[in-house]
Parts: sequence; C-alpha cells; structure tokens
Amino acid sequence: MIFCNKHRLPENHDCPFDLRQKNKDFNSLDKPLYQDALDFMDKDITVAKIYDYVTTNQMTKLEAIELLNYFLERIDNKEIRRVSILAFKILELRSDKAYSVLENCLLSDEDPSVIKNAADILRYLFPKKSKELLNWISKNDKNLK
Repeated sequence: MIFCNKHRLPENHDCPFDLRQKNKDFNSLDKPLYQDALDFMDKDITVAKIYDYVTTNQMTKLEAIELLNYFLERIDNKEIRRVSILAFKILELRSDKAYSVLENCLLSDEDPSVIKNAADILRYLFPKKSKELLNWISKNDKNLK
C-alpha cells in the first residue's frame, strides 16, 4: 500500500477501501485521510510547480490551496505572496477553503499590494459571496480606496 505520487490517491489506484466513506463519521468530507499537500513540501516547490502539478493532475485543487496557504502564511517575500494569490484565479480555486484563505489574507496581510490582489481575486472568484466583506473593507481600509 505504498504508491508513487501519480498513484497515491485512492481514485488513481482503485483502492478497495473508501476513505471518504470512513470520514463521514466525522462530518469531514473535505479532510481526506490519504496523504496531503505536505507530501510535496520535500520538493523544491514553487507556485509555478503547483500550477504544473494541478494542471497535470499530480495534485488536487485542495492540495494546491493548502500549499498556497502555506506560502501566504509563512513566507515574508511579498512577491511570492502576490503570485500565490494570483494562482487562485489562474487555477480557478473556488471552494470554501479557497475563500477562507483569501479572506484571511485580505484581513491580515500587512502589504497593501497583497491586500489589493486578495480583494481583486475574491471579487473575481466569489462575486456574490465577497460583496458584503469587500464593501466593509473598502469603507474601513484606505488601501482599497
């Protein structure tokens, strides 16, 4: 039961055990039990490689969100954070988790250009859901005016 990156997910190797079914006990379908995005952390990972992995189905969108979130929370380089935010748009990452990551970046990042990018991407990916938040932010944050 050890698989290469291409076949490590159950849906890629016809695993007889339904890991998602087991998760129903925990009401956690969004938290699969198989290896997660941290498997990619031992590689020299970049936002460009995340894009390549997602577009070649070597990484799920959920894994990409987790890695991009890792970059946004732990990397001080504002250009990497900006590019990480842009990856949400390019990869069309439209999940509750993606919204939460972008919202957190919008509310907690210190760099005005990163905040503006987060607002723009939220507006693009989640036009209805983000409307109230963005209106509140624009009234209270001079960086977005």
